[in-house]
Amino acid sequence: MEEKFSPEVQRLAAQLQQQQQQLRNISLQKQSFSYQKIEIENALEELKNVKENEEVFKVVGPILIKKPKEEIEKELRNALDRIDGSLKMIEMGEEKLKESVLKNQEKVEKLLRGGKSEDKK
Repeated sequence: MEEKFSPEVQRLAAQLQQQQQQLRNISLQKQSFSYQKIEIENALEELKNVKENEEVFKVVGPILIKKPKEEIEKELRNALDRIDGSLKMIEMGEEKLKESVLKNQEKVEKLLRGGKSEDKK
C-alpha cells in the first residue's frame, strides 16, 4: 500500500534532498581547501629551512621559475589568507544551511504527525 503525502510534505522533502546535496558539496569544498592549506603550510615550513643564498623555485604550470625566497613566502602567505577567508565563508554558509535543514526536518515531522506547518514559502 503506497502512502500519499501532502504537496507541502513533498515540497519540503524535495527541498531537504537539495539541501543535503548542498551540504555534501560544501563538505567537498572544505576538504579541497583544507588540503590546499596543508600544502601551503608545508611549503612555508620548508622555506624556513632554506638559507638566504640558496636558490628557490616555484612551479608555474609545467615549468619551474627561480624567484626570491621572500617573494615566494609572500605569495604563499597571501594564498593562505585567501584560503582561510574562503573556509570561513564556506563554514558560515554551512551553518546556515544546517539550521535550515533542521527547521525543514522539524516541519516535515510535524506535518507527518498531522500538524500544520506555520510558515509557507
